[in-house]
Amino acid sequence: MTFVRLTLCAAVLSVAMAAAAQEPGNQVWGIRVMATDADAIAAFYEKTFGMSEVSRPVNSATIKEIVLNFGATPDIARKATTAGIAIFTRPANTSPGGMAALILRVPDLDKAIAAVKANGGTQVGQPGSNAIAMVRYVMLKDPDGNPIELVMDQK
Repeated sequence: MTFVRLTLCAAVLSVAMAAAAQEPGNQVWGIRVMATDADAIAAFYEKTFGMSEVSRPVNSATIKEIVLNFGATPDIARKATTAGIAIFTRPANTSPGGMAALILRVPDLDKAIAAVKANGGTQVGQPGSNAIAMVRYVMLKDPDGNPIELVMDQK
């Protein structure tokens, strides 16, 4: 029942944030990644993308929420101005991917693909490019099956 209440609260907050997004000056606050093993998936993102844990708003035996941001240490990550990632417990009997793909800008696409694979993720397709947006991109999945899109600016 607690999981249902927390999920409902998250949905209401998402709607409120979408309504507030119409105002100038608002920014993306973060992305929620649902995971059957929140600690393992948080470790994947930390190792793969140089992120650090900044908080655990929920940390019980059955439900965890682990907030990460970019930075080599928690202190640096807490000061980051980028949007954070909240890893939240997903029941084992539900399917992954019930969220939009996490999109991360990386400085070296090939190096990031290698890091994803080295840390247990999988590559879904071959890298592509978009001449209009001037980016290279690739779709991958984290070890729990959540979609990740990596983009790199083309020069």
